[in-house]
Amino acid sequence: MKFELHFDKDIYNSQMDLLFDLAWKDKIAYYKNSQYFGILLAFIGIAMIYNRPNVFGIGYVFVFFGLSNLISFVYYYFKIRSFYKRMENVKVKEINDFHYVKYMNLEFTENALIATSGDHFNLIQWSEFMDYIVKENNLILITKDYEPLILSEIEVGSENFEEIISFVKAKFEGRVKNS
Repeated sequence: MKFELHFDKDIYNSQMDLLFDLAWKDKIAYYKNSQYFGILLAFIGIAMIYNRPNVFGIGYVFVFFGLSNLISFVYYYFKIRSFYKRMENVKVKEINDFHYVKYMNLEFTENALIATSGDHFNLIQWSEFMDYIVKENNLILITKDYEPLILSEIEVGSENFEEIISFVKAKFEGRVKNS
């Protein structure tokens, strides 16, 4: 199966946002909730220390665990924010690069996935893919180097997208049976 994909900035941005959510959404939710728990523990600990400073040091334990939750929240807040800024810079660079190359050929063969755009040629053997995910009408193929290749239903059409998904699913099932 061979497809010619035309670059669309809006589709690309939505695909990159989807990849960001897959990577960080659960961690963001977890640490957002842990900050509230940390503040609550620290507040209870400070109240216990203030009212009764020598009750087996329990107030200090609450303050310690509260601050450890808050420190992890602050660490991941800045880490995720930094990653998002870098991702935005990469998105802008990619959009500028694809401004000149308007299309990309994607070919699904029995042995490999072949992607060509302009002067660039990329051949990825099926054994190099670790997993695939179908999410929000997007097919995400993940290589062993954790490099995602994402294909949207809008880019190839509904019938072709279903055909691609069944082809990829057969490739992964065949690989599991052969192992």
